[in-house]
Amino acid sequence: MKKPHSIDFWLLISALILAGLGIVMVYSSSMYIAMEKLGNGSYYFQKQMVYLLISLAGMIGCTRLNYRGYARIAKGLLIAGYVLLCLLLVLKGAHFLRTRELDVYRWFRIGFVSFQPSELMKLFLIIYLSAELSAMGERIRDLRKGFVKIFGVVVLTFALIFPEPSFSMAGLLLLAGFYILYVGRAKLTHILMCFLPALPAICFLALKKEYMLDRIVGFFNRGSSPWSQAAQSIIGIGSGGLFGVGLGHSTQKFNFLPERHTDFIFSILGEELGFVGTSLVLGLTLLFVMRGFKIAREAPDMFGFLLASGLSFAFGAQVFVNIGVATGLLPTTGVTLPFISYGGSSLMLSFATTGILLNISKHSNMERTLSREFGNRIHRRFTS
Repeated sequence: MKKPHSIDFWLLISALILAGLGIVMVYSSSMYIAMEKLGNGSYYFQKQMVYLLISLAGMIGCTRLNYRGYARIAKGLLIAGYVLLCLLLVLKGAHFLRTRELDVYRWFRIGFVSFQPSELMKLFLIIYLSAELSAMGERIRDLRKGFVKIFGVVVLTFALIFPEPSFSMAGLLLLAGFYILYVGRAKLTHILMCFLPALPAICFLALKKEYMLDRIVGFFNRGSSPWSQAAQSIIGIGSGGLFGVGLGHSTQKFNFLPERHTDFIFSILGEELGFVGTSLVLGLTLLFVMRGFKIAREAPDMFGFLLASGLSFAFGAQVFVNIGVATGLLPTTGVTLPFISYGGSSLMLSFATTGILLNISKHSNMERTLSREFGNRIHRRFTS
């Protein structure tokens, strides 16, 4: 029998094992590039260790904070996220006016610290949508008075992230928004009425970006270029076999595969740890998502249900996209593998997600126990 204040043990243990494996893989995959560029083979590993300690502290804080408090500050979080995204676009515009070159602007860099506002926005948007939908109740089923307002927030978020450019993160947020609307009891006809016209519009915007067009063309013509990112990724995973070539013995990380410690870290993991290692990651990820949805199902209120299910869906979708790219199922795009890839923003948000889910599970257990004890007292009163 669970203690009244117990947290979901399996969710926590899956997150910790994935993060531990991630630290090992960051060191292994980044050692060569760190030595080549910075003269210190453990540079990225050391930074990731700092990020891990900060993330663990953040997770503990999120576990202790009552998740219902996020509903009260949801609008403030959303506005803060929009301010950061707008500031990022302003800096991008200033850079273009100064240099006449458009680079990718996805991070704020302050000294040696950097963070990605779109990662924060993913959490803020899910919190806001969960709070608004739980407060609206049946009003969300009214097109003008409920649905249009919420859908407008989702579209605005997409519109601010897409120009960074970050089509993958913008698309993930759009999917998460539609999912929360669906489980929040919005009418499916309203969702389809907005989603179906949006799909060709998004495809048109993506094809207008030269780098996206190149990736899509490359996805459908992979056989013509054995040196493409997808081809090299598949070669790495395939050469790992059952047990892998051993930690630190990957050949794909020697400039054959770009972003080997971030977007394509799953390929290095598959090469070094083989089918056993990739199965472990997939199994732990599936366990994390399943426990997240279980926490949502047992949440004590609508806000907890929407928040837990939204976070679990977004986590699972990001894993699917990252591994889909690494295995050639999807066109190349820049999405990290939660808990595994190098990056402070991704790791901190993964542990924040874990902490919030653990807090919801703690309150679910506590309130079920209190309800059971109250029922037992009533039963004893009338049977004594």
